[in-house]
Amino acid sequence: MSNNTIDTTVPPRGDKRRVRQSPNRASYERDDLYAVLDACPIGHVSFIHENWPQSVPTAIARIDDHLYLHGHPKSRLYKALSAGERVCVSACRVDGLVKARSAFHCSMNYRSAVVFGTGVLVTDEEKPALLDSFTDRLIPGSLNDFRPYLTKELKGTALVRLSLDEYSVKIRTGDPIDDEEDIALHHWAGVIPIESSYGVPVKSANMLDGIPIPDELLAQAKP
Repeated sequence: MSNNTIDTTVPPRGDKRRVRQSPNRASYERDDLYAVLDACPIGHVSFIHENWPQSVPTAIARIDDHLYLHGHPKSRLYKALSAGERVCVSACRVDGLVKARSAFHCSMNYRSAVVFGTGVLVTDEEKPALLDSFTDRLIPGSLNDFRPYLTKELKGTALVRLSLDEYSVKIRTGDPIDDEEDIALHHWAGVIPIESSYGVPVKSANMLDGIPIPDELLAQAKP
């Protein structure tokens, strides 16, 4: 997408979803939301606790039409979520550093999303299957290479579901936007890409001999 041509359906003025800064980079399309969330294994969850704003980085995964948050049931974040507190989850992937001819116009190419909502605790019946999907989102190709869950592990894990009904997405791509009078200056301008990829898995030091790396994990490694 060009940073000036993203199609948007703008929420009404005053709506919390509405992007106010650089609104030309906003998107309210569900496909764009899914793409950002799927690229980000960590989200920052913001909420109010004892009259103080909190922002907690935590593992996230989109599964179908919901966002799932994973953590310990006794943490303050999951106590707030399970109590139905309103939260805001933000996620961002930086794709490049944008160097302009002036420091003022330097920027970043990025994909970001903000989701608003209240959490619902996943039931004990749903939890094993959803934890499998959650783990496979975080470690693609690992789904069939674990022992079964222990009862204490399921009890000690909180999984919270958020609907994806209220959100906004913001995306920047492309070159620096320099002042016209700076174009002729002899300073380099362009984009420095930032890439994130899976490497070849490295076995644990205490792993038994003769256990090969699963093909599903090797398939994720960048050649």
